[in-house]
Amino acid sequence: MPYVFPVLLLGIIILYYFANPLTEKFPFQCPWRVLTGTQCPACGFQRAMHALLHGEFCKALGYNYFFVFSVPYAFAAVVVTCYNRHHVFDRLKAFVCHPIVLRLYVLLFLAWWVIRNVYDI
Repeated sequence: MPYVFPVLLLGIIILYYFANPLTEKFPFQCPWRVLTGTQCPACGFQRAMHALLHGEFCKALGYNYFFVFSVPYAFAAVVVTCYNRHHVFDRLKAFVCHPIVLRLYVLLFLAWWVIRNVYDI
């Protein structure tokens, strides 16, 4: 069972590597954008993921700044919560799961939501 997440992640990576959201019909659009006409914090993550997987860092930033800078934190959060069997990542877990870090992440998430719609980023 511990291999379900890596296999799922690999499948998603393969999907976004080969399927370009700019040129192909993707199975879903952002429901927030469809309903409100404004961007949610995750809008553009599919295009950003595709660009990152092709080594186009600047292009990925143009699609979604927050997603690009959230990838390392999200990766660390998954590792410390799912794969810390022998307490190898205890120091990293103390940082990633620290209440101040979590609050800061949520605050940045909400700030990004507002900023991207005010400045049309």
